[in-house]
Amino acid sequence: MIFEKASFIKPTVPFDREFKQSNLAPIYYTEFTAPSMKISEAKLSICALGIGYAYINGKIVSKDLFAPPSSRYDKTLWYLTYDVKDAVKSGINTISVLCGNGFYNEDMPNAWDSMEAKWRDHPKLICELKINGETVLNTDESWKYCLETPYIMNRYRTGVTFDSRIPMPDSAEFSVNGWENVIIDPDPPKGVFRLCDCEPIRECENYDPISVTKLGERKYLYDFGVNISGYARITTSQAAGETITLRYCEEIEEDGKPNMNDMERCFPGNLFQSERIITCGNPFTFSTLMSYYGFRYIIADNLDSDALAEIKAVFVHQAIDRRSSFECSEPLLNQLFSMGIRATYSNLFYMPTDCPPREKYGWMNDAQSSCEQILTDFKAENILKRWNIDICDALDDEKGLPGIVPSHGWGYHWGNGPVSDGSLFEQAYRIYLHSGDGESLIHNIPFFKRYFAFLRTREDKDGFVNFGLPDWANPQDNDGITPRALINAVLRVRFARIAQLAASIAKADGSEFKVEEDRQTEIIKNRYISPDGSCTVDEQTAVSLLIYHGIYDDLAPLALQLKRLVEKYDFHHNCGMLGLRHLYMALNKCDLQEYAYKIITAHGFPSYRVWVENGGTTLWERWTCRESKNHQMYSDFMSWLIKTILGISPTDTAPTFEEIEISPYFISDLTYAKGHYDSPNGIVNVEWKRVDSAISLRITA
Repeated sequence: MIFEKASFIKPTVPFDREFKQSNLAPIYYTEFTAPSMKISEAKLSICALGIGYAYINGKIVSKDLFAPPSSRYDKTLWYLTYDVKDAVKSGINTISVLCGNGFYNEDMPNAWDSMEAKWRDHPKLICELKINGETVLNTDESWKYCLETPYIMNRYRTGVTFDSRIPMPDSAEFSVNGWENVIIDPDPPKGVFRLCDCEPIRECENYDPISVTKLGERKYLYDFGVNISGYARITTSQAAGETITLRYCEEIEEDGKPNMNDMERCFPGNLFQSERIITCGNPFTFSTLMSYYGFRYIIADNLDSDALAEIKAVFVHQAIDRRSSFECSEPLLNQLFSMGIRATYSNLFYMPTDCPPREKYGWMNDAQSSCEQILTDFKAENILKRWNIDICDALDDEKGLPGIVPSHGWGYHWGNGPVSDGSLFEQAYRIYLHSGDGESLIHNIPFFKRYFAFLRTREDKDGFVNFGLPDWANPQDNDGITPRALINAVLRVRFARIAQLAASIAKADGSEFKVEEDRQTEIIKNRYISPDGSCTVDEQTAVSLLIYHGIYDDLAPLALQLKRLVEKYDFHHNCGMLGLRHLYMALNKCDLQEYAYKIITAHGFPSYRVWVENGGTTLWERWTCRESKNHQMYSDFMSWLIKTILGISPTDTAPTFEEIEISPYFISDLTYAKGHYDSPNGIVNVEWKRVDSAISLRITA
């Protein structure tokens, strides 16, 4: 049993829930004695709320960042276990743990009211160390703490203030003289401890600036060429006691001022996306451990450029491997694919997130739209399996699921509904298709049943539910014209089919899910399919939903309708993220792959090309070019490229490519395409090119 004799520890000072410009990042410290015999194994297990970094004998034990993941702390407490055999020595050892607020203690006013979270408290710690299988260290009242630490302000979503004059635990000047003893937390979190065994968040790439522009006296603009998630690494020997300010931004105004695209409105009273670094007079290098940002540009203010000043950008994200690649003769597609890869990496922080600059939340609607692409392009099963636990934790029998997960309570009344809640179903399904791992599907069966029961409490007299997000973020930035009743009913059919698959894998009875599928299918056909077989809602999303999910008796009328609706808008999409998620493959089912290609490569508004022409290096949040410039929710075109142009796609009957049929579509405007998909059963490579009037196709597996 983990932490059987350990306790959460915290400072003795009373906790103040009020917002202040400074806050605490306590360091906890103790000594322990390791046995004199040979150390064959040493495992440190640690759960810090919210962020923790452990140091043994003055050396950090791991390169992991922002661990552990946030959670609903009254349900799950994520912990990590590190191999520290090489860090521990026989005899007396020291251990220090630096803790930050993370999502656990957000004190600043914000748009999601996280400062009202009931579990808020000082950052706290529980840990144990086992050597050769025997416990030699637990957190208890013998530990000491200090609040006068270098991070005199740390806010995960807005920034930090760091005083380099105060030693860190890995500094030779670090001392614990005068430190006080901790107290045992009298009201510890009630969640179940769960091991976080997914890939860590790490520093993955470094960028030098492509240009440095002087904006004024001691003020400089650094352009790193691409938009990323991460932070700066600054090296300087600036005079002691001065404050350098780094302001991170995705775009710059013509006069050199940061363009935050109005995202700072979500954090009133905070200097959004910023760091303040107090210098010590000696050469030092700083990169934050407590926050990350979304940026292409950094504005450095009060920087003495003569004092060995150097600033690099560090790309930080979940350290997962790529699963696929794509290249073709159309440069725009190659650029878009690269932008999508960068956007996906930028939004993987223990879960699929909603943009690095602003929220960092796990928005469920974004994830449902992008999880197929994520798993097509990345080996992200472990991350999504871990997040699936958080999603199940969030399910409430009376309120359903929130729009964000983990949630402190916000999101049950806005941002949710089947458009979001589908992550409970879709992610477990996609994990199974790409890895053959049905564990999450089986685990979720009781949660599927509870969710269907909740939906039945929200039905109108005809069996429809009318709450939740619509076809979100369309080119007009309105709710669109697809009725929520239709959207939610079609998604319920989808959920019921996934639940039946889960039951079949578990060798369990899935008949109740079949009843749900048939009931919803019937009411959809009765209300939304006209006698001539077309959809009564004459727009792209509605028709695409019916085609994609096979809710029709005859495809031909719907195919003609969708063809006309694409032509009506001159081969542009006129739908939101839900519609776009279904549009491309619906066109494929109608043998209109060329139409999908024309939409993806379209000129003019709305189109991906507009983002490129306006300097985009990642996918954006809005077609109107406002708000975040680093989102992955419109990424479905990337899986379409793999499934259609390369022709590589898993099926329900053969997950992980136990059987495979390669069927590339040779788009008329392309002269070649190539790429690969790395399945658990081996790498599949596809390459084709036009040779005179023929196609040369090469497949290796």
